[in-house]
Amino acid sequence: MAGNDLTFEFENVEKTKKQIVKDIFSKPFDHLRSGISYMLPFVLIGGIITAVSSISNISDAPIWSMVASIGQVGMTFFIPIFGAYIAFSIADKAGIAPGFICAYLANTNGSGYIGALLAGFLVGYVVALLKKLIKPNKILQGVWDYFVPAFSTLVVGLFIIYVINAPVARFTDYMVAKLSGMDATQGGIAGLILGALGGVDYGGPISKIGTAIMFAGFDKGIYLFVGIAIAIAMVPPFGFTVAAFVAPKLFTKSERRYARTSWPIVLIGGFTELALPLVINDIIRCTIASFLGCLVSGFLAGFFGLELSVPALGLASWFFISSVPVYALCVVVGAAMTAASLIFLRKIWPRKNFDPDSDDEVMSL
Repeated sequence: MAGNDLTFEFENVEKTKKQIVKDIFSKPFDHLRSGISYMLPFVLIGGIITAVSSISNISDAPIWSMVASIGQVGMTFFIPIFGAYIAFSIADKAGIAPGFICAYLANTNGSGYIGALLAGFLVGYVVALLKKLIKPNKILQGVWDYFVPAFSTLVVGLFIIYVINAPVARFTDYMVAKLSGMDATQGGIAGLILGALGGVDYGGPISKIGTAIMFAGFDKGIYLFVGIAIAIAMVPPFGFTVAAFVAPKLFTKSERRYARTSWPIVLIGGFTELALPLVINDIIRCTIASFLGCLVSGFLAGFFGLELSVPALGLASWFFISSVPVYALCVVVGAAMTAASLIFLRKIWPRKNFDPDSDDEVMSL
């Protein structure tokens, strides 16, 4: 009987561990939404202040550069915050610092918010597994509580640097070297390429290839690439916002609220990243729509030879663009394509378990 009791106890322990692991890896989208909810204020505050600082491009007053630097803090740290609170959602407070550090490493070394997203999940799972599956005695518990976050940060940080960031950086350098040799006579082709790069990851590593090409051309005195890039930048967030106004029943209540409150910031600031709260619950359809809109916008900008002599975003760019009507045409047509594509996709391919009356706190401002 004693042997049977031990066997039964052992089986219960194994079942408990399996349940713990199952619980840790359950509800990944809840963790993702948690990261978005904490990230969003940084994006909005940084975006608003940076948009205000756009006046610095038409004024030499020193205060505007200081305003820009304040806004840049929000735009720089929203990605590490994103990773930190994904990890927090998985592993509680022990995941915050490791998530922040690893997401910061991802963002500053080439893999952007996609790397930060991966870092948040990885470090959160590592911390949670170590803390919940390994229980040292009371003497070692205090040391273990500090060791787990430090060890997790080191392991995941090295993985991000050497396994994730390094290939992304090499691919970026290769693409920049291949594509930055284009000149202004290849406008339509350049527009299609930059549109394709800018429409798939909302300011992530693939978009950064386009940014690198833009600055490589700018250094050579080619302003066409900057014009194309600025035409593309606000197409995804503007297009999704338009879709939310045109077909509100295809968006949740919280998504509609975000669309109503964010569109002025989109127009003033021009940040592609402002699309993320509307993308995160529907990545595939939104990315297809974004890709198509940016492709059209980029092609039009390249075909008509749209140039921007100062690399400015949003409102400030209107003062330096070579043709305001062409700029407006590119943004409006691109956004219209994005909006129409998203509405079409959601009608023929409805979102699973979609509830238009859902009011997820994550998307509220």
